[in-house]
Amino acid sequence: MTSRLKSVEITGSCAQVWNGVIIPSNGVISVKIDGNNLNATVKSGLEKKDSRTRIQNIDSVEIHTAPIYLLLAIGIGLAVIGLIGWISTLSNGSSPMFAFFLLLAGIAAIVLSILNKQRYMAIYSLRYTIVLFLKGSPELYQQFAMRVMALADSLNQAEASQS
Repeated sequence: MTSRLKSVEITGSCAQVWNGVIIPSNGVISVKIDGNNLNATVKSGLEKKDSRTRIQNIDSVEIHTAPIYLLLAIGIGLAVIGLIGWISTLSNGSSPMFAFFLLLAGIAAIVLSILNKQRYMAIYSLRYTIVLFLKGSPELYQQFAMRVMALADSLNQAEASQS
């Protein structure tokens, strides 16, 4: 099984985890299965970071899809301000164009945040988390996640049978 998985590699945009919050960052990350290790290479500006994690130490792999919450919050705020402004300008007889523009911008931001979903993969081990934002088809990342977990299970079973 290990020889079949030797050259499996995925790439994506970088992310960092700060206090449990995943934040997009500049750069490209590639994660590769290399025998019994998972190699992650991050290239960001002038920096290059390589890390290796034993696959049998991997606890879980998560693929997450969610709307862009910051854009959703901005859209709701603009829509509420635009709606309140539009109602108040209609009652006092002034032109509601600016308020109507804010309302439309808020609705557009809400729709955009729902349609443009953020997708990322997180690989958790005891001491290290590898996070990357997906580029392209999620099926490729799902296959990679299944291969990593299958390899982790087989390595852990082999270790348990040797004990």
